[in-house]
Amino acid sequence: MEYNDILRYLLDLELFGVKFGLTNISRMLAILGDPHKAYPTIHIAGTNGKGSTSAIISSILANCGYRVGLYTSPHLVDFRERIRINDKLISKKHITDFFTANKERFEPINPTFFEVVTALAFDYFRQEKVDIAVIETGLGGRLDATNVITPVVSVITNIEFEHTKQLGTQISQIAMEKAGIIKTGVPVVTAVKNIDAGRVIRQTCVARKTKLISIFDETQYVIKEINESKTELDVLTRSQKYYNLRLPLPGRHQLDNAVCALIAIEVAETAGIKVTPSAVSNGFRGVKWPGRLQRIGREPDVILDVGHNPAAMTTLWEYFKEFYPQRNIIVVFGILSDKDSVKMLQTVERFAGTIILTKPMSDRAADPEMLAHEASKITTNFQVIPHVRDAYKAALEFAKPTDVVLVTGSHYTVGEILASFEGRD
Repeated sequence: MEYNDILRYLLDLELFGVKFGLTNISRMLAILGDPHKAYPTIHIAGTNGKGSTSAIISSILANCGYRVGLYTSPHLVDFRERIRINDKLISKKHITDFFTANKERFEPINPTFFEVVTALAFDYFRQEKVDIAVIETGLGGRLDATNVITPVVSVITNIEFEHTKQLGTQISQIAMEKAGIIKTGVPVVTAVKNIDAGRVIRQTCVARKTKLISIFDETQYVIKEINESKTELDVLTRSQKYYNLRLPLPGRHQLDNAVCALIAIEVAETAGIKVTPSAVSNGFRGVKWPGRLQRIGREPDVILDVGHNPAAMTTLWEYFKEFYPQRNIIVVFGILSDKDSVKMLQTVERFAGTIILTKPMSDRAADPEMLAHEASKITTNFQVIPHVRDAYKAALEFAKPTDVVLVTGSHYTVGEILASFEGRD
């Protein structure tokens, strides 16, 4: 198969949606010789922040000299972003070789898009002989295709309302799904703040006889400097002191993700993964994770963020309130149809001077006219421009040099801008 044929095949699989359960992925991995058992792993679930946490862990481990596999989803521009080793994307050749060898073997199983890509990632990491792999869940945890692994440490970043049709309408139900990644005897690191979610995590850890480490109980940190683009801090854990850590991921919310990553690294040391303070410092400084309050232009400031649920919109509101007070914010807003558009728009309206409603290129995208109907109940400062690039261009033309243009609502929306961006800064 040619690479572009494979992408079309995967897109066709994606249109069939999500199918929960571990039967398919287990059968596929058995065909491949169970590649996921060939190396240690760190498993990460959560509502928001799991990608950033994964990227920080990977960066620290790579700076310590390890060969680190990283599996995340979704991608922004290039499908290959999902599977990388030491920040190098999987090769097109490996993808074509994998599908040429295995497509017909998998077809009787009727796998989903995510199951096939998960099998690809696990097989690639084995072939490339990684020292460790950092694995992010796709959706939920308990029945997510990645949940076939037995990691050296599990991480649950936070738990908020998301994917309620699949995971449940109560926070405790969502927490139960996330807690499904907890394995007997495998330590758990968490940044969960919600009381009900925290109770579920604790009860699951007790039932599975494993240690639970909350970053709020185990660490203290001192912010030495924080601005719109970075944070410098000292972190004190029970076993180590880290001074002058510089994190280039903007926003206070990233501090919880960073500390989660740091504690997970320390816990992994019990499995033989040795990390030095200098590797932690270099890993923090060198982490790259596009689409997370990423500034791509000035005068006006242009910021991209993949936030795609109400909790993420609240984080954006807090960020702009702190670092861009009194600035006019023009928001280009495009989301998928399964999101809580009402709550998201209610929060966006709190910091946006103007909202431009648009539609990313996805079969699952929300109709901007439907969003306009919801927005009309909240504000009059909105307009509809159906295509993302047109909406972005209009925002730039409308903005004054002192304004801020924010593109948000979905990986798809941000990805379209990144794919076409040629540099203005």
